[in-house]
Amino acid sequence: MKKICLLIIIVCCVSCYQDHYDDNYYDYDYDYDYYQRPQYIAPPIWIRGIWMDDKQRGFKFTDDDLLYIYPMQNFISADDEIYNLAIKNWYNPNQYQNPEVQEVELLDYYSLKYNCNNAPSKKFIFTRISKNQIESTGFMPGVYTRQ
Repeated sequence: MKKICLLIIIVCCVSCYQDHYDDNYYDYDYDYDYYQRPQYIAPPIWIRGIWMDDKQRGFKFTDDDLLYIYPMQNFISADDEIYNLAIKNWYNPNQYQNPEVQEVELLDYYSLKYNCNNAPSKKFIFTRISKNQIESTGFMPGVYTRQ
């Protein structure tokens, strides 16, 4: 009987020790759960969603990003472009280039301008034509329809 009680106590202690060890030392997502990237972009609510033109170009607006797409390609994230420049600046401060994110939001107008890594700055300018159409007069000009 003493051996069974001792065995149960040892199993419980090892089990508790292993749970604590797993939670604190082997959780590979531990850093990702607590790290939050800086938010550079905040498009207005009226423009959020997917917008496409007749040339299969498009924009996807989320609460914290602007993604654009060309035909036969994947979406490119403006937030990632800005973040990549900021990370480059962190690793190479002697080659510093400020992302200089500039957002303007009005009732039926939204614009975003930022510097890119090894490329000229990008400027997006959008004007709401109707509930289902916007006009881009900056990067990728044209009329886009909500999908």
